Amino acid sequence: MDPVVAPGQRHQYLTTSQYQLDERQLLLRGGTRDGLRWHATVAVGQRVFCGEGEWAVDGLYVVTAEEVDDVDGVHRNVAVPAFA
Repeated sequence: MDPVVAPGQRHQYLTTSQYQLDERQLLLRGGTRDGLRWHATVAVGQRVFCGEGEWAVDGLYVVTAEEVDDVDGVHRNVAVPAFA
C-alpha cells in the first residue's frame, strides 16, 4: 500500500541531513599539514580538503570527535589524514 503523498511529490528525494554540519575550527594532526589550523563547515566523520590550490590526496583529512583547546585558547576538532 502506498503512503498518502501530495500531488507532485512522489519519487522525490528527501532533503534531511544525515550529518550535523557546523562551522568548526580544525587542528590537523599527521600528514604533510601536521600542526596547521583550518576552518570549515563540516560534520564529524566527514572528509574535508584542507589545502589551497589544486586538489591533492595529501590535503584530505577526516574530522574526528576529539576536541582540544589550542595554545591560543580556541576550541578545535582534531582532523587526521584520510589516507595513511
